[in-house]
Amino acid sequence: MNNVSIHGDERYIHYKFNSFTIPVYAAFFPFFYLFPTICIMIKIIRVYIEHVMWKKDDIMNPHVFTVIVLQLISSFLYMLADYSTIRLPSTGLLTSWCANQQPNHGLKIMFFSSVYFNYTTILFPFLLSVLRLIPIYWPIKLDELCAKLVRICTPIILIYPFFFCFPIFPALGECRQLLGAYPFGSIYVYWRDSWFDLKLAGFLLGNLVFWLIACTITNVVLYVKLVKLRHQRESPKYRRAEISLTLTTISMLSAYFTNLALVMVSIFWPFLAVYLVAIRPYGSDCDFVLVPWMFYLTHPIFKEKKIVPVLMRPVVSDNITL
Repeated sequence: MNNVSIHGDERYIHYKFNSFTIPVYAAFFPFFYLFPTICIMIKIIRVYIEHVMWKKDDIMNPHVFTVIVLQLISSFLYMLADYSTIRLPSTGLLTSWCANQQPNHGLKIMFFSSVYFNYTTILFPFLLSVLRLIPIYWPIKLDELCAKLVRICTPIILIYPFFFCFPIFPALGECRQLLGAYPFGSIYVYWRDSWFDLKLAGFLLGNLVFWLIACTITNVVLYVKLVKLRHQRESPKYRRAEISLTLTTISMLSAYFTNLALVMVSIFWPFLAVYLVAIRPYGSDCDFVLVPWMFYLTHPIFKEKKIVPVLMRPVVSDNITL
């Protein structure tokens, strides 16, 4: 990756944006699948507000639903932050503007947002996995334990990234030219002058490995328990709900692997990082796209069952969820 700032460089100050380039097409192609996904995400949040926040129905473990919604929001914000630091700048649309700026904290905050929401997206899947274990080991105090766990862990998850992003608190954000196959004018947002010259990649790699192992172990234990209890779960609707939550949790793990690939390449083979940056955003999209679609298409809460009474007056039943 390039470490030379474009700020004040006359070549970039007078750069003319060209909308007919591969980076422009690559930046705007995701809208074809991101827009439908956002619509599905809005539907999920609407059901959450209606059945958990307003009606407070006993149709699903509300705490599990809460964590899934928090994960969706976190993934959406990470996608926006990532778009503002890599995809949009790579088009050249911001090149002239950025070259006219001095390195500043505003650009640093853009980069920090990407790292911050990256951390939250790898923490919520573990919390979801733990919540799914509670009904198996402590079914009597289910609601009390789940409520306490979410109430304590959610603020911790939101604070947690700051402990690993502290080196860039005094740093300044700047724009740099992307190398490799990128054309002149394709830039990205980064930072300089961190505390003790520490890098964030090492912290992120350690967290990715630790939380991936923790999440995998938790889900293996959960799967073994569910198999043993399968004969006690006669309700087809319950089984569909469990399968849905399992598939949703597994789809959340995609963020671990895409991040691991980029971080390991940037640490051990930095000369290859510029090529991985071109495809890495699509890997990050997997988490944002797969999770809401998997949850929405497989969970019974989003299935409406039509009931026709004797008087032949059509009535639509309430959503039912396990």
